[in-house]
Amino acid sequence: MLFKTPTANLANNGSAQHPEKRKAGGHGPTLEDEVCFLLNVSPDDELPDDGPHSPAEWWNEFAPAVYRWETIRGTAAPVPIVRGPRGGVKLSPEFAEWMMGLDPGWVTSVPGLTHKEKIERIGNGVVPHQAFAAFRELKAQLDARNA
Repeated sequence: MLFKTPTANLANNGSAQHPEKRKAGGHGPTLEDEVCFLLNVSPDDELPDDGPHSPAEWWNEFAPAVYRWETIRGTAAPVPIVRGPRGGVKLSPEFAEWMMGLDPGWVTSVPGLTHKEKIERIGNGVVPHQAFAAFRELKAQLDARNA
């Protein structure tokens, strides 16, 4: 089971809803819906210091995918939710940044960006691993054509 992809409009969708409620309204659930309602994690949880993996119990059915990406990245997934200004929970920009394969702080440490702006920029980006694979494939096709 994979998470939804972070999208630029995620920051404009309003607050998270349970995925079933979102589906009942005729829409697909968002990444924020999934992390806020389907996981066993709290914004107050912290990563243990004992290795490159986050606690498997946080992720429920998403655990195998998170574990694979942690292994590929060599870094544990950050806590996926943060507490909002009114006490609710919302998607952590650090988690979205990690999902997209960006170095920690690539977007989230840019001074002056709001939570919404961080999510928009991360969701508007390209996963570097996918971009590399696409360029490698295109180069191979060009090389084969020119051989």
